[in-house]
Amino acid sequence: MPSTASRRRLLASSAVALGSLAGCVSGAPDSETDTSPSPTRTPTRTDTDDSALRVDTLSVADFVLYPLAGVHPHVHRRSGMQYVLVRVVTSLDEDAVRKRLTLELDGASVPLAERQPVPWERETVDLAFAVSKTATVDAGRVLLDGTVRRSLAEATVERLNHPPVFEVGEPSVSPAEVEAGQRLDATIRADVTNVGSGRGTFGASLGSSYLSGSKTVTVALDTGAERELTGEIRIVGDDDAPTVRLDWGVDEWKTTVPVVGTATATGLSDGHSD
Repeated sequence: MPSTASRRRLLASSAVALGSLAGCVSGAPDSETDTSPSPTRTPTRTDTDDSALRVDTLSVADFVLYPLAGVHPHVHRRSGMQYVLVRVVTSLDEDAVRKRLTLELDGASVPLAERQPVPWERETVDLAFAVSKTATVDAGRVLLDGTVRRSLAEATVERLNHPPVFEVGEPSVSPAEVEAGQRLDATIRADVTNVGSGRGTFGASLGSSYLSGSKTVTVALDTGAERELTGEIRIVGDDDAPTVRLDWGVDEWKTTVPVVGTATATGLSDGHSD
């Protein structure tokens, strides 16, 4: 990985979003609250009503969750990219915030990502901006109509300049087979190594042919560390062999679990005692 001094400045945007779904398990990206000084004014632009919008948190993440099919939280990641997430409490409607709120890094405007977050809570609006992991950032700020609402804290800039980079080993699933008519929770495992220059959280979407949505599984790693990512997902020994899949944005792993035996006349069994 190139040193910070040798990194070229590069800003990029990508389709990103956050999503939420009642009853789904989901993981959150790395998050930090930016406690920078109160908003300052740029003299060349018209003043903005402070009561209309407040930046609640700024965070940097290696992935974001977006609403697949409009409802299912799903991991989004692009190779070589990281994401600045801005959460605001505002009396403005969502469209107005997305049109008027901007992120600047070293004086260059970062365009809004193609797909935008769904706020986890109804009173907030969440925006996502994509930044290259090879960029060198000295300073940044969030503006509304040209008025500075928040400057990026030193810790946020440091996180941008020292991103994690994850390598994923070949996943596996257990058990290796399922009995006909049986329902059970299969366990998926994969070794993840952080070969980047900073700590971060790796996230992936875990799904099966039994479920319409997916679960978000995560693991946090220091630089140079290797840990096992694990997750459980329900499968069913039906007429077709159940499929399990692990999707981490830049790649996806999928396999089937063979069905053995013959289903009983009473139908599917639970596979678990009550």
